[in-house]
Amino acid sequence: MIGGAALAIWFDVDASGKDDVEGWYPRQHLPERLSVPGFLRGRRYAVAGEGPAFFTLYETQDSRVLSSPAYIERLNNPTDWTRRSLSAFRGMIRNVYQRLAFAAVDTVGSHVLTVRIKPDSGRGPYVRQWLDADAPATLGGLTGVRAWATYISESGGTPVITEERKIVGEVSAATPFLAVLELGDAGVEGALREFWLAWGRKMAAESTVHLYRLMYGLAWLPAEPS
Repeated sequence: MIGGAALAIWFDVDASGKDDVEGWYPRQHLPERLSVPGFLRGRRYAVAGEGPAFFTLYETQDSRVLSSPAYIERLNNPTDWTRRSLSAFRGMIRNVYQRLAFAAVDTVGSHVLTVRIKPDSGRGPYVRQWLDADAPATLGGLTGVRAWATYISESGGTPVITEERKIVGEVSAATPFLAVLELGDAGVEGALREFWLAWGRKMAAESTVHLYRLMYGLAWLPAEPS
């Protein structure tokens, strides 16, 4: 995983607007988002099993990017195509996250496992401690995990009600913590799901686990040395 922060979005799409969304996302939306300074990579996924139909992950230089004037300006001036597409979104869960710990090597897998983590009352500090300090010794050793990162909710991202937010309507906040695991083989999902469920029982935290298949992504290439 790259960048110090991420914007994570889970959502469904109304059947009446699906064709519009499928064309808009790769042809306009991702290029537009990556044109905002500080956006490093954007990826869109389709669910492989149960859960919200789609997942989008934007990795940014830091969380300030997601409340920057350039980003807010874009959110307040949606194109006609954006307006049509966003009107088909349903059940959106959206949150800005600050990265805690991450794998030493950045690898994009064919699938990701998203783990939304909600600690029981009073358990937040213990969950953060594990995700920040203890996760590196465990997650990298899980079978099938090629890369990973853990995150904590960042309350500072886009607090204003923008034009895009008005179009989407009600948006649910995601959980206080998030883990994203890059997988090269979807077949390891079952074992990883069991790991997180057992981890949640031990840490007194609710873990919501979903598997997603990579559809496409867009990223800036690193600058070549002069």
